[in-house]
Amino acid sequence: MTLRKVIQGVGGLSHEQWRSFHNMAEMVESKNFLDGDLIQSFLSLSGHGMEEISKAMNVPVEKLEERVKELRRFLSRAR
Repeated sequence: MTLRKVIQGVGGLSHEQWRSFHNMAEMVESKNFLDGDLIQSFLSLSGHGMEEISKAMNVPVEKLEERVKELRRFLSRAR
């Protein structure tokens, strides 16, 4: 949730809209999943953006970077 507040969605859409399910009958909002693309975008933020997220989550920037890189390595091995 903290990342979505700082990082803009694709094409001006919110991340919830972008990842939601759409068909002719309904639109179902995405809920309760980890968006790997959004998480990895943390590494592309400026120092100020990283710091903003770090403060909001009460986790040091270095720790967040370490975790995101760890998740990226895990996902690359899983493919």
